[in-house]
Amino acid sequence: MKKIILFSIAIITITILSAFQIYYTSGCPNHTGSPADGLTCASCHAGGVNTPSVIINSIPAFGPNNTYIPGTTYTISITGQGYNLFGFDLEILNSTSSIANSVLDFGTINSISPFEIVNTPASGNGYTYSDITHTTPNASPFTLEWTAPTTGTGYLYCALLGINNNGSTSGDKCCTTSMTLTPIPTNIIEPADNKHEFDMSIYPNPCYQTLNVVYTTKKSNAVTISLCNTLGIKLFDIYHGEDIEGTQNLQYAIPSNLARGIYIINVNIDNYLITKKMVLK
Repeated sequence: MKKIILFSIAIITITILSAFQIYYTSGCPNHTGSPADGLTCASCHAGGVNTPSVIINSIPAFGPNNTYIPGTTYTISITGQGYNLFGFDLEILNSTSSIANSVLDFGTINSISPFEIVNTPASGNGYTYSDITHTTPNASPFTLEWTAPTTGTGYLYCALLGINNNGSTSGDKCCTTSMTLTPIPTNIIEPADNKHEFDMSIYPNPCYQTLNVVYTTKKSNAVTISLCNTLGIKLFDIYHGEDIEGTQNLQYAIPSNLARGIYIINVNIDNYLITKKMVLK
């Protein structure tokens, strides 16, 4: 009977330790390395030979200098290199403050995979923001959805833990990365002293089949209208010509093979630029 009891205790102890290990190699909440967290996975995991690297991508892609389109939902993927298995922790915060209870979520994060969980602030722990972790060590990429707020600057913090899966915290190694997210300018006129020389609007927006570009000039000008992706890279010209003074209304049939998503319409009039965001549904 005594042997049975000791065996049962041993089994329970192993189970508890295993559960503890799985949890902490998968992603420990509030260990992204953000100023409010003050911790990373490296506080428990060390000794790994290789430092993992992390690549962050999004669909649609962030704009130049990690700009976002307000109100847009992005699918963000976190890809690790250097190990076969990883755990991760990610937060998108509204502040770089080191005082946890003064920091809030920037936008909204949601899980896509059933193995990913959003950890909401626990009562009494001092945190006022959420983060997302993985429930089991897994191969990357990890994916999540983030809906951008209407305005403001946010800060993405991510910790990725490379796991050698030897049953202990030894042999693991952590890396961290961060991004500053700012809203993409939706109306840009260059230079500023030309802002009354011409104007432009687009409709409908969101657009489905036909886009109308309406612009007004106070004199004859060379005009080029281009469609660009959110990185500012021109995909093709919609129109190029010489327009007389007055208001012009250009109707453009959207190609059926153009992917749905976010685009930028650039109107260049005599080397001056107006930029508008277009959503293609």
